[in-house]
Amino acid sequence: MAKWFYTDSGAAQQGPVSEEVLLRLNREREILASSLVWKDGLDEWVPFGTVAGSVFGPNEEGEPTSIGVCAYSGQVFTSEELIPYGKALVGLEFKDEFVQQMMEQGTVDIEDATDNPLSFVGFWWRTLSSSLDYLVKILPSYIFMIPYYVAAAAVGTSLESGDMDLEESIGMIITAGVGGLANLAFSVFYETWMVGKYQATLGKMIIGAKVVNPDGSRITYKKSFLRWLAKKPLNNVIVWAPSMIGFGVVITAIGAASSQSDAAAMMVMSVLVGIFVFVGLLVLCSGVYWMAAFDEEKRALHDRFVGTRVIKK
Repeated sequence: MAKWFYTDSGAAQQGPVSEEVLLRLNREREILASSLVWKDGLDEWVPFGTVAGSVFGPNEEGEPTSIGVCAYSGQVFTSEELIPYGKALVGLEFKDEFVQQMMEQGTVDIEDATDNPLSFVGFWWRTLSSSLDYLVKILPSYIFMIPYYVAAAAVGTSLESGDMDLEESIGMIITAGVGGLANLAFSVFYETWMVGKYQATLGKMIIGAKVVNPDGSRITYKKSFLRWLAKKPLNNVIVWAPSMIGFGVVITAIGAASSQSDAAAMMVMSVLVGIFVFVGLLVLCSGVYWMAAFDEEKRALHDRFVGTRVIKK
């Protein structure tokens, strides 16, 4: 029996698996018509849809099984499991969802799913959607920090009166930590839940974009969380750590080289040079985001890391 290899939703090679497993994965939407597959005897990797007929095998009459691609899910089905819609074919189980999608998009004509290439969202549109998401999250961030603002105001009043209270200082530190954790939790929930459930954050919804797998299928909540993990903590470390380190190194080096007599002038110069280095490194390291402007599929680093694409709806 032939052993097949295939690429999963993250474009990673999997296998070998039997033809029965390949068909089961297609049923579970782990493999779509556009997913690449290969077995011994093939010269190169090919889309599953082009070889699915041989995988399904002959029908009860011993004739080749007639198959088609569902325009909604991208899965391969037998002809008996599909209904026609213009030039498209739709799986029986996806009829209602497909009609709803057509109504929402105002579409009157559609080609077969295999002839519908993904339309990737460009860098500046993605920048706009990120800015909109920032505005969405800024109000909750202020709300979470209200206890800290109250505690800080109490500490400030105590300092003015000369009666510093240790408990107030500890309370300010605790409320700052709790507020920061609440902001972090909200960021995780917002992006993981929105992208996992709706395929887009509010910012992406506004510009008409969604996050998908390389084959256009819906991503899981797990991948949505991993995308946040790569986008926020990982990208921020790559962007900010070198910039801060460079700033500190420049100030320390120039300060150490200065004499006591001109320490003030050298300190000013070291700060200015440090800021210049900081900005330069910040722009350079921000390449994890602006690389999307030069990538054919408009991928930023976090898209490459988890295997996602941002496309137009």
